[in-house]
Amino acid sequence: MAENQPWTRFAPERRNILRMFHAAQEASVDSSSLSPDALIGIAKYLNLPVAEVNGVASFYQTFARLPRGRHVIRICDSLSCRISGSLGVYHAIRNTLGIGRDETTADGEFTLEIVNCLGSCDTAPNVMIDDTLFTHVKPEDMAEVLAGVVARKENVS
Repeated sequence: MAENQPWTRFAPERRNILRMFHAAQEASVDSSSLSPDALIGIAKYLNLPVAEVNGVASFYQTFARLPRGRHVIRICDSLSCRISGSLGVYHAIRNTLGIGRDETTADGEFTLEIVNCLGSCDTAPNVMIDDTLFTHVKPEDMAEVLAGVVARKENVS
């Protein structure tokens, strides 16, 4: 059974743990989170304590423990983004979608996350939706940005 798991395509070496997490998360039913079973399986495969594997997974914000929405919104909360107004952007998203940090809309469309840095301090405040970085974001622009994400998805479908 373990040989059919996505993480077993990597050698059972601790240095491969992040690759294993990515493989497990991509193969998950919702394609967005690491299940407790996956963490236990990876721990057994690596012959490591589950607590250690869990600790590594929880350190990285890329790996979710709960299913995420179809679109993941990441608001940067670095010092430069905070000074430039990221808190106002957070409140605008919260008001538009009716969700807070680490919550998902009832329709499963969006999950809102707060991250430490998106690596673009000179364009603060920044928001990343899926793999698209939005820079110099203003609170009053967020409803339109979110509507655009939904519209692009509908045009692709």
